[in-house]
Amino acid sequence: MRKWWAVPKIVDHDDRRRHIAEAVHRIIHDRGMESVSLREVAAEAGMSMGAVQYYVTTKNQMLLLALEHIGIWIGNRVAAVAARRSTPLDLLRDTVLELLPLDGERGYLNRVGLAFQASSVVDDHQAVAMRMGYSHLLSFFAEQIRAAQAAGQLAAHLDAAKEASILYAFAQGIVNATLVGHYTPKEVAALLDYHLARLRAE
Repeated sequence: MRKWWAVPKIVDHDDRRRHIAEAVHRIIHDRGMESVSLREVAAEAGMSMGAVQYYVTTKNQMLLLALEHIGIWIGNRVAAVAARRSTPLDLLRDTVLELLPLDGERGYLNRVGLAFQASSVVDDHQAVAMRMGYSHLLSFFAEQIRAAQAAGQLAAHLDAAKEASILYAFAQGIVNATLVGHYTPKEVAALLDYHLARLRAE
């Protein structure tokens, strides 16, 4: 009698982590960070508690995993903008707009991101992760500002690092007002263009 042996299922661990992180995002978005628990995440992800515990065993670990995946989302969005091979100034502008809540997906993740910004003030592990993310993004902004200066698009006397911080502050400062409907996407783009116009080379 011929025996048929079951082929072991190949588990994509990165996909499982992403699946868990997205479940955490949905819970935070719909019910708030205080609703995140192993049981709730397992139910939201459609996984057993044991399967979730293979990857994360505490609420803090789940939150850090979810925060890490927001960073991955940001990195992917920035990479997609960079792949368009724009001029440095266009790349800078488009990157800022890509990270603002100007459509459904970006609004969703910005709302989740705001929850993490609040909790990271009192959670050292989240604060470390947030600082790393800030450093990468600010370095990218400063790099594009220097490239735009070299191309004659932005004034040569500007301090690229300081301008990167100011640009980031502008972007963060407009997120909440946009989420609650004070600014339309068109108005956000116009404000960003107004800011960048003041930095242009004469």
